[in-house]
Amino acid sequence: MPLPHDQERKGLQSHKGNKPIRPGVRSSTTALSLAALGVVFGDIGTSPLYALRACFSPSYGLDPNQMEVMGLLSLIFWALMIVITGKYLLILLRLDSRGEGGICALLELVRHERLSRRWQAIAMGVTIVGTALLFGDGIITPAISVLSALDGLAQHSQAAGRFAMPIAVVILVVLFGIQRFGTGRVGMFFGPIMLLWFLALGVFGLMAIIKNPEVLASVSPHYAVSFVHRHAGTAFVVLGAVVLVVTGGEALYADMGHFGRRAIRTAWMVVVWPALLLNYFGQGANLLANKQAIDNPFFALVPEAMLWPMIILATFAAVIASQAIISGLFSLARQAWKLSFFPPHKVIHTSTERIGQIYTPIVNYALGICCILLVIVFHKSDALAAAYGIAVTGLMVLTTTMFMIVARVALRWPWYVVYLLGAIFITVDLLFFSANLLKIMDGGWIPLVVAGLLTVVMVTWLRGSTAAARQYRNRSISFTSFKRNWPEDGPERVSGAGIFLTTSRIGVPASVTTLYRNLHVLHETVVLLSVHVEEIPFVDPAQRIRIYKMPNNFWHVTARHGYLDEVDAPALVQAAIDQGLPVDPDNATYFVRQLIIDTSGTSRMARWRRRLYLILHRNSWPAVWAFRLPPNRTVAIGIVVRI
Repeated sequence: MPLPHDQERKGLQSHKGNKPIRPGVRSSTTALSLAALGVVFGDIGTSPLYALRACFSPSYGLDPNQMEVMGLLSLIFWALMIVITGKYLLILLRLDSRGEGGICALLELVRHERLSRRWQAIAMGVTIVGTALLFGDGIITPAISVLSALDGLAQHSQAAGRFAMPIAVVILVVLFGIQRFGTGRVGMFFGPIMLLWFLALGVFGLMAIIKNPEVLASVSPHYAVSFVHRHAGTAFVVLGAVVLVVTGGEALYADMGHFGRRAIRTAWMVVVWPALLLNYFGQGANLLANKQAIDNPFFALVPEAMLWPMIILATFAAVIASQAIISGLFSLARQAWKLSFFPPHKVIHTSTERIGQIYTPIVNYALGICCILLVIVFHKSDALAAAYGIAVTGLMVLTTTMFMIVARVALRWPWYVVYLLGAIFITVDLLFFSANLLKIMDGGWIPLVVAGLLTVVMVTWLRGSTAAARQYRNRSISFTSFKRNWPEDGPERVSGAGIFLTTSRIGVPASVTTLYRNLHVLHETVVLLSVHVEEIPFVDPAQRIRIYKMPNNFWHVTARHGYLDEVDAPALVQAAIDQGLPVDPDNATYFVRQLIIDTSGTSRMARWRRRLYLILHRNSWPAVWAFRLPPNRTVAIGIVVRI
């Protein structure tokens, strides 16, 4: 039986004055922008900890002289300008599905458009692979962010540096442990810390720029072009490090449902972007004055007296940096479920004001375990740097591809605008992705393996659930057709009420017809109960229940729920009884469907894939828990489907 959250895919509208929550309706832009600092921009906001240092990795053979520093700063500036400000903030944040962002939201925008089968398959394939890549990136981001912050311990002393790994493990345990409190609360707690972090970035960077203001000339693209011209081969490889400054873009887009586009844009333009530019240029200015600062250009900016406070602040910021990808993956997992890419799983809404603020326990646990294992295995951020970037740059390419499809097919943008923007974005994305392909043997295979496994899981679930749903729908019939199978004097009835959970408002579900076909009896009263979750936090109890009387003592009860209302089927039945439903709650039996997967016959799906689907199906979120059904009065009706 699908969970009540499945009803979100119906796109139901609110009823009698209840309106869906819109971004910015109940929370001020300022408050949301502050919370966004603590969630959305943590990832990209901690890139100064390691990005410029990675660009001067010994393997690249670059000397931190003026021309090299200026060239790299120019590449960093234009990467932020084109990828984050241009692509994500100005363009992609305009494309949402009911306030949600991310690559799955882009697919939602074109699902009901008239696309050929080929384009439908392309859009579906791009979305599945992109979703898997973001999950692959998600297991690395928290690990490398926390380890990078703790690199400051080694800057203080070698003895202190030995404790970086165990401290990182403890921090990650705490980080994933607080997710259950919700994105809004976490964001409001983290927001002031991140505001202090960005102010510190800007101040320390500005102090160094004042001493060497010539680095500001790096905003000219001339320095970037000159750098590429001087290092034709090396420049391509260095792009694999430059991309570290924009790796928070995809998480930023996926987090749009948590705070809305206005708050995200405000936080970026007013606080984040200026602070990042000041710090990157400050690191460059400091390198021009002291080449030895290349060992750790970020902490070299910090005065000796402020080193320990900055290490502590950087550690907090790095912990918060992980929040962007974690929250984004919560949203992405729910969107993937709605698109039938993932099995049903528990989703907890944590806000009365924004439907997009959710907590997904299974994603949280899986992500936490993977991140902790990576920290234990790799120990240092430098070792993880090679594994970082390849997944997110691949996703950037796929997101641009989906943007072009959505803009042309769903939004009907002029073809020349779509192709011009697409050409600019995909050229930059492909350059970054190609440069990161060189990291595969040095650790880049880790997110690719994770993404590959998730792609197999998603394709398997999509194919299996589509086939099962098709067969189940074909077995649901109209009430008139169902009556034709009865004897002339009607079916034999037994005392009590049979309450059948269904997702349809019309017709007789297959669970009823299956029960009658096998037992040739019906309950004295048959109730078809359908639960519909809407895009408002709560529904007025007086407007929640609708009862429809059908012939032969059949009843259809429709229950409307807000996304924060607890779904309790027995309580709904009691509410219907109070409105006239003739049922004795103590003599009622609940029936849910239980699909029995037959994998013995011939199928286009390989045997191993059918077995995988069977495992996924058996471990999906059960209806007994979802609807709080009494186990001693609940019966599962087995319906055999072949895949």
